[in-house]
Amino acid sequence: MAASTGFLDSSGGLPPDKAPSLAAPLAPPQWELVLTESEWLGPNIIRIPFTLTGTLITVRARVDTVEGNFFFDTGASGLLLNYRYFGQGRGALLTDGGGVTGKVRVLGASRVDTFQLDNLLQANVGAELIDFTHIENAKRIDLVGLIGYAVFQDFEVLFDYEASLLVLIRTNNNGDPLEPLPRWEYLPLGNAPIKTEGHVAAVWLKFGPKQEKLFALDSGAEQNLLSTAAGKRFLKENFEIRKRVKLRGTGNQSIEVLSGVLQNAQLDTFHWRPMATLLTNMSEINAAYQINVDGMLGYEFLSQRPTSINYRKRRLTFYVKVRP
Repeated sequence: MAASTGFLDSSGGLPPDKAPSLAAPLAPPQWELVLTESEWLGPNIIRIPFTLTGTLITVRARVDTVEGNFFFDTGASGLLLNYRYFGQGRGALLTDGGGVTGKVRVLGASRVDTFQLDNLLQANVGAELIDFTHIENAKRIDLVGLIGYAVFQDFEVLFDYEASLLVLIRTNNNGDPLEPLPRWEYLPLGNAPIKTEGHVAAVWLKFGPKQEKLFALDSGAEQNLLSTAAGKRFLKENFEIRKRVKLRGTGNQSIEVLSGVLQNAQLDTFHWRPMATLLTNMSEINAAYQINVDGMLGYEFLSQRPTSINYRKRRLTFYVKVRP
């Protein structure tokens, strides 16, 4: 609601012979009602703009007094911080984690007083300290850390690559949103079940009438991954080899893998365009995830349409944007 107000002289700016008598009643004020589709900035629906570093979702966040770039990574279990910023006075190697390119060196652990991502604020957050030097050099970016599942576990996460926007929708313990997503913003088209194991969400993709494969959903995967154990018949019918490339992961190593295109992927009635995919051994990833998957879906899958992951309901939902 808006009204136009201002200071007028006693005659209202009219010539003296047209000025109203002081005894005459004043006309009632005119109010103009304006309806807008403004966004409510609250704690239950948080809209976070992002940029892409290559194909990796990059957001600005703050840990205590350190502010900078973070990768948003559903494949990570929690908050991972750059040892260069937070490792002073820490001990040496604590443990190793599995990765597609070998062991990931965890150099220490820490607790931070505050973590802030846009309108999401958390206190006393546990974190692991990692040497990100090789990733920073490869991506030519100063990286403060990775944001993993423990940070956003209370939210349904919606990815909108076209708008360069993450939408975090706070849910209750059953996965129901505390505040519904406005239908004038995103309209759900359909959904599919997912399997969860710890921080990992995985979805079954169909390839033709009889073949089905389980893929982990990982926003930190620049390209999809497909297991070399997928089977000769499946690979012949659904994977087109293009070239050999070197793959570098969180582990400070690289391996040579086959690069190609994954085709014929279907989920319910939805079909996906052919997706750039790397053929690799998934054994170490499966050991780290503690779930046996046939591959991993990242940017190539999540960027094709607005998609949300609801970990508590174990549902993947697809949307169409209503407003431009």
